[in-house]
Amino acid sequence: MGRALTARLLQSTDCKLFLVSSKNNFKCPGAKVYYGNLNNPKFCRRILKGIDIVYYLAGCKKNSLHHSQRPFDFMFGNVNPFLVFLKELANSKIKKMIYLSSIFADLEISKLVKDGYALGKYINELLLKAFVRQFNFSCAIVRSTTIYGPGDNFDPATANFIPAMIDKTYKARNEAIVWGSGARKMQFIYVEDLVDNLIAVAKNNHDFYVFGNPQPVSVKKATSMIAGFLHKDVKVKYDLTKPDKPTKLFKFKNLIKPKFTIDRGLKNTIDYYLSNF
Repeated sequence: MGRALTARLLQSTDCKLFLVSSKNNFKCPGAKVYYGNLNNPKFCRRILKGIDIVYYLAGCKKNSLHHSQRPFDFMFGNVNPFLVFLKELANSKIKKMIYLSSIFADLEISKLVKDGYALGKYINELLLKAFVRQFNFSCAIVRSTTIYGPGDNFDPATANFIPAMIDKTYKARNEAIVWGSGARKMQFIYVEDLVDNLIAVAKNNHDFYVFGNPQPVSVKKATSMIAGFLHKDVKVKYDLTKPDKPTKLFKFKNLIKPKFTIDRGLKNTIDYYLSNF
């Protein structure tokens, strides 16, 4: 997400861009990169100097299996650095912050506590609302549905459904395993469509947004489409022991209407995968 947003901003604005990365080998021509950890107050203080707008896209995440097996770890991994960052933000001259949350922060509490990533995003939303109330700070919370597209994590051990399924299907000889029954319907948003909306948020004054492509697709249908684009004839085996979240479709209020259908988005993502892996 961060790379896609940065690439677009480098093309569309004359503003100076400053990025944060925990990976010392990360490079981005055209932008200054700060290497460090958001759990460090001094580092947060340093990166906030001379900045007008902050896009907080950081998140501790893998996939739903990991989130459900280690809910406290993923909750803590999202909340702790955000608390440190907010503490330093209170003393900065930042004009606006845009926080990327998750549509799954909308789940009921009994389900949130079973998904550490979603729980962490929910807690951070509450922290941010308290922060805004005390410091009268300009902030926008963006809840996004699951993001996919070029640049994604394709490691099936940690990736979300679409990139994991692309990798598993491409490497499969005769059989590909799908989590759950395949009947669950899901909604996604192609990375470039989310970039359009995040850029639009910076120019709007609302404090809460819900972005996503309303076009639902079942796990079974998406799996079939992926196999078709990869020209793979594989048998699909459904693993009912793996997480299979109940169907919940959301209503989105996009500032910019999504341009990419699931068909077009999947094809672009698969083309990227085939060119890079």
